[in-house]
Amino acid sequence: MAMFKSLSLVQTADLIAAVGHLRTVLASGEMGIGKSSILKMMQKMPQFKDYIFCYVDLTTKDVGDFTVPKIRTVDGVEVCSFIPNEEFGLHFKGKKVVMMLDELGKAKGGVLNACLRLMLERQLGMYTLDGIIFATTNLSVEGLGDNIPPHVRNRIIQVRVAKPDFMSMIEYAIANSWHPVVIGTMREFPQMLASFEDYEKPEMNVLINDPRTVRLACVTPRSLHAASDLITHTAILGDDVLWHAMTGTVGEPAMHHMMTIYKLDTQLVSWEDLINNPTTVTVPTNGAAACMLIAKAIQRIEKSTMDAFMDFLPRLSKEAQGLFGRSVMSKTCPKQNVAATNTRFAVWAAENNYVFGKTK
Repeated sequence: MAMFKSLSLVQTADLIAAVGHLRTVLASGEMGIGKSSILKMMQKMPQFKDYIFCYVDLTTKDVGDFTVPKIRTVDGVEVCSFIPNEEFGLHFKGKKVVMMLDELGKAKGGVLNACLRLMLERQLGMYTLDGIIFATTNLSVEGLGDNIPPHVRNRIIQVRVAKPDFMSMIEYAIANSWHPVVIGTMREFPQMLASFEDYEKPEMNVLINDPRTVRLACVTPRSLHAASDLITHTAILGDDVLWHAMTGTVGEPAMHHMMTIYKLDTQLVSWEDLINNPTTVTVPTNGAAACMLIAKAIQRIEKSTMDAFMDFLPRLSKEAQGLFGRSVMSKTCPKQNVAATNTRFAVWAAENNYVFGKTK
């Protein structure tokens, strides 16, 4: 087994932040796992608060899109100079830039060649970039058209980005207000976040993308986010609309799993009952049900109801309690301040500080 097989998205972003001003990091990974979101992750890093962020989609670029000719006079002689596309951010005087070259492996012919000096020397024509450059690409084995020759790879730092595991995705989903049904489905069916490389045959996991077979829709972190939007905004249109659209989003096998959890969600205790009777209301014992309850709680807690919820929290399993604590204190959670300013939560957090240890 290969050592140091892959990095998480967070680890990849940290690597880019540390060395990206000198060397271009290429983040390679399966489709739909959030590689492009690294740019947004870096926007939240305090050391880059004054930087300009540039998203360069190389699938839409031809060689002529990098620079265009402009006639000017130098020492009385007309010359042809080239000015850069504003998408690269090289026109910002006195500003540093974080540039993402997205889909590097799909850049063909001259476009890929046009990126070489930019990635190695931070130079595009006569213009020099002051800042960070990184790139993303899919795996060549996925059959999506990504191909990077050896002489290009020799100019960059290659990183394999791992698919997030189900607990990391659950914590991310809760902190970003995904629909509880999607969160519960991930908890109950963690194999939907596995990699095709974990299986000898594609039929061993029919939920995910596998380049060895054809699946019109499959589960990825990206399609799970879309599934959350579907349930949130289209459930009122009826089951026919919702589940047909869900099949075209995550595939039929995953749709059936999600439908099962959707029905389970209707059997959970209501938020009103939980707040009014926190010490006697029924506690879910199923892992998926507990995840859905935690997701709902984080979306609905307010300063006026936090004490009541803290009466209920210790009745949950330690795993569920830890999930609540880590998720509500995530930097992206809109209810972080509600918990952070609650005295009883502070006492609980001090007594259970081990649950805030980093997860993979």
